[in-house]
Amino acid sequence: MWAVLGSRRMQRSATNWLLANLAFADVIIGLFVVPFQFQAALLQRWDLPDFMCSFCPFVQTLSVNVSIFTLTTIAVRRYRAVAKPLKVSRWQARFTIITIWAAGIVLAMPMIITLQVREVPISNSNPHLTKPFCDFVGVPFEVLKWYRRLVVGTQYFLPLVIIIVMYVLLARRLWGAQPPGNAQNQRDATLLRNKKRVIKMLVVVVALFALCWLPLQTYNVLQDIFPKINEYRYINIIWFCCDWLAMSNSVCNPFVYGIYNDNFRRRFRSRCVLCSRLLNMPQPAQSLDTGRVPSSVLYHPGRQSDKRRRSSNLSALAATQITYRTNDVRDNRLSV
Repeated sequence: MWAVLGSRRMQRSATNWLLANLAFADVIIGLFVVPFQFQAALLQRWDLPDFMCSFCPFVQTLSVNVSIFTLTTIAVRRYRAVAKPLKVSRWQARFTIITIWAAGIVLAMPMIITLQVREVPISNSNPHLTKPFCDFVGVPFEVLKWYRRLVVGTQYFLPLVIIIVMYVLLARRLWGAQPPGNAQNQRDATLLRNKKRVIKMLVVVVALFALCWLPLQTYNVLQDIFPKINEYRYINIIWFCCDWLAMSNSVCNPFVYGIYNDNFRRRFRSRCVLCSRLLNMPQPAQSLDTGRVPSSVLYHPGRQSDKRRRSSNLSALAATQITYRTNDVRDNRLSV
């Protein structure tokens, strides 16, 4: 977000706003999901505050919904930009983002309502020895099964089908397109190459999303078909690995942007220019007549230019005054 929307020029693109929205969803996963969900998966108990039992899964479901809905919207907009070129304003992009978040909240809302901390027996031999566990409470199994199917379908399978169809149609149009005209061949070839580069970047993002989330979504489907898999030994380790792979998708996206998007790299480098200046600050040269003047004044290029500018202005002013005085003297001599 910092690199993409760092200037007004970058804010003019609707795709940049959607990419920033995707990055924001990834940041939410890293802050509110990964540290807490992994703890519960490894320990098989809930030692955190009770409200986080429903809050963390809600945030996870919401952020995943926002990510896949954003990727789907980008794919549709990219195809329409080539098939029917229409300029999308920033306000339309913001309205689309608001709609994406609203749909994600509605789909994730059952997590807030149904997840609670309850005491479960640690072993069947001693039912009085219990541990806190975050689980669905008061929800029939059939309702829970259909809700899981709805989530898997809306946040994974259906969007992937739409995205794949959009990018296949888009690739056919771009790769088979010929730049019109003769005088604009070089410019059109550059624009087409940039478009293809963006398409490659988005395809890689979608492919990583599909591969990273496939094991976890497969597990979600299997546990509804075969509920006894939750009783298997080491199933928590398997779920942890699937969930870890899914969460790692949030780490992959910035690297993909840096590899395929020249504008992203350029903006990121310009944003980090202060750090590079601090790391590569030149050492002050040894001089005998520097006196007490700070090195920042002596070696700052902006201040040096200001100093030269002021000295040149003073010289011009002095020369003008000398000219006026010379003319006055000549006039006095003539008048005498």
